[in-house]
Amino acid sequence: MLKIVFISAAAVLVATSGFAAPDDRPPNIILIVADDIGRDWLSCYGSDHGTPHVDDLAKQGLRYQTVWSTPSGTPTHVTLLTGQYPFRHGWTQQHDVRRQGGAGLSWKRFTTFARALRDHGYATAIAGQWQLNDLRQQTDALKQHGFDEHCLWTAAAHGRRDTRQRYRNGQLLTNGRRAAVAFGPDAVNRFATGFLQRHTQKPFLLYYSMLLAGAPRGSTALPDNSTPGDERAGYAGYVTQMDQLLGRLVAAVDQAGLARNTVIVFTSDNGSAVAGTLDGRPYNRGRGQTADWGVHVPFIVRAPFLIPQPGLKSPDLVDLTDLYPTLLELAGIALPQTGLDGKSLVPSLSGDEDPFKKRNWIFTQIGSFRMVRDWQFSLDNRGGCYRLSDDPLQAKNLITSQERIIPGRRARLKMILDRFPQDAKPPFNGFGAVRGTKTE
Repeated sequence: MLKIVFISAAAVLVATSGFAAPDDRPPNIILIVADDIGRDWLSCYGSDHGTPHVDDLAKQGLRYQTVWSTPSGTPTHVTLLTGQYPFRHGWTQQHDVRRQGGAGLSWKRFTTFARALRDHGYATAIAGQWQLNDLRQQTDALKQHGFDEHCLWTAAAHGRRDTRQRYRNGQLLTNGRRAAVAFGPDAVNRFATGFLQRHTQKPFLLYYSMLLAGAPRGSTALPDNSTPGDERAGYAGYVTQMDQLLGRLVAAVDQAGLARNTVIVFTSDNGSAVAGTLDGRPYNRGRGQTADWGVHVPFIVRAPFLIPQPGLKSPDLVDLTDLYPTLLELAGIALPQTGLDGKSLVPSLSGDEDPFKKRNWIFTQIGSFRMVRDWQFSLDNRGGCYRLSDDPLQAKNLITSQERIIPGRRARLKMILDRFPQDAKPPFNGFGAVRGTKTE
């Protein structure tokens, strides 16, 4: 990868879009990652479940239509933080280090985007959850990874049932001090809004790795969501709660006078934990699934200084490795010469139509399963080829089809898959089987 050097964030934005940030400092960055909530539960993507605050964010920004994560939480977060695909960073399976053991994410091997931003003057915080290191053993891991402050559910410890709670009586670690709170998502949200309100005079990064709507789930504290045993109704309450907390955070940004110079990115770690609807049709449960619906996630960006017109939809292909180079470019930080798999989204966000500045394929992986797609077709290493543009639920396998352009597109995607290296060694001792398949 070529080394890119920037004079300042404002200069970058003027050069790429004609829209300058309102002052000379780099933009604030808020990256929000919902847990286990896919497009099929967000009304701006065609769900019948209302999410007005997510919808408002889409109206104020740019909504992407085709974005891939991995099918499971921890591989997605490592991919986000490092800008590398699972075969490169080795985190190819869902793995909770506190509960399952192992070394976890190494700050000696990887420089996260948080550390890169902090090293260039950003105030940094993480709010929500962290399962990538055992913070009892590695007490300085978050600092080493680049986070000045934290408020986290640090995942369940083996044999400690009390540590499983992330919601009612949630066990949170806040800047090194552990305590139970009445309702974890509310406490995390208060920390997040407080952080940005305390850093109005300095560029900041807030990595908001939301608790909602991951398991184990209990009461959401919503009065209309108390039906025992009704998984769908309960999950719907969690999505509503997530939407409300998102709205509070965005309102805090606006009330603090930070809207113009703040980038807000909203996405998810994988597909939904409960099947939803898209455009009036049932959609498959996504979490853990080795299919498009397991990795096809929402992706909305609000950046008033950069996006030329709010409320648009983008067909540009994105996968979550792209966030790392995007955030560094926005901050005016030179990209590493090697080691990143992503491609900056700044040209896409600014309305640049040059196809050579954008992706023409995206990739995902879980375990030994690998899959690549372009705008129409997907190909995986288990003999699946699908025209996703017409067949999003992958009902017709085209792996042997000789119809028109299909053989050529299939050969191109296979060439991309074949050039990827073998998996790097995972940073933990052993790992289990992939949960779920597309036929589960």
